[in-house]
Amino acid sequence: HWELVKGHCSACHSPALVTQNRGSRQAWLEMIRWMQETQGLWAFDEQTEKAILDYLEKNYAPSALYRRAPLPRSLMPENPYAGD
Repeated sequence: HWELVKGHCSACHSPALVTQNRGSRQAWLEMIRWMQETQGLWAFDEQTEKAILDYLEKNYAPSALYRRAPLPRSLMPENPYAGD
């Protein structure tokens, strides 16, 4: 499902941002939710979200080579461009 991930994610940022990160399925879901709530990412239908999470979980899961744990959602910056 790389094409699906690339199609949705590269609308806002480089696909390299995806490939340089790692996370559990829950961590990826939390990143998606954060982007939807604060960065203007659109909602996915259930099938699309499942396919994206399946791909990310399989190919970008945590590993011993990962440089650091993802930031907790509470530490993510506010989006200064978010509409009210």
